[in-house]
Amino acid sequence: DTNAAAAAASSTTSIVDEQLTKQLGSAFTQKLIELEEYKKKHGDCLVPRRYEENPSLGNFVNKQRQSYRKFLLGEKSSMNDNRINALNQLDFIWDASSKPRSNHSDKAWQKMYNELTKFHTTNGHCQVPSTSTLGQWVVRQRFLYRQYPNRTANSSLTPERIAKLNQLSFPWMTRSEQLWQERIRDLKTYKRQHGDCMVPRKYPPNEQLAAWVATQR
Repeated sequence: DTNAAAAAASSTTSIVDEQLTKQLGSAFTQKLIELEEYKKKHGDCLVPRRYEENPSLGNFVNKQRQSYRKFLLGEKSSMNDNRINALNQLDFIWDASSKPRSNHSDKAWQKMYNELTKFHTTNGHCQVPSTSTLGQWVVRQRFLYRQYPNRTANSSLTPERIAKLNQLSFPWMTRSEQLWQERIRDLKTYKRQHGDCMVPRKYPPNEQLAAWVATQR
């Protein structure tokens, strides 16, 4: 039962420590430990939604996938980089629906790719609104790409598909993620020049950086 799983997990410390617990939250960390125990027993993190031995673990795994999808869409979510990294250490499968590809799925992917090509030709970019069917497909490609370093043989995002998307200068990060990376680079440049990250609120050389730093505080 759940208590037994928790008791067994209490002796497991291979992926967590006190500092990591503070970053992830105690409740999340406890489930992470239970998930590691599940993987040791079953060889993967594909916990069934209805897992009689530890029902709350199945709910936890499902919730992480939902939170991750919201995170990728830029919506409010409990997911963050620390939690993503912790789960990736267990080779967590973010898309449990991945199945071996078939001719049908190849045709479906190519159809959406053709639509994206038309969009790119018309608009000069691939920043498709996520409210459309094509936009949701674009979001899914990013979702799978983030999984790519830890992907399984069943991943539908193959190197060939990545190459085809790259031909369209496909944006693997959302615009907000790109802006975040730009501000991080700007901040690193500022630190190299000034020795710290104390960007004043009024900083004429880079007013965008000043506003961004103020927002982070």
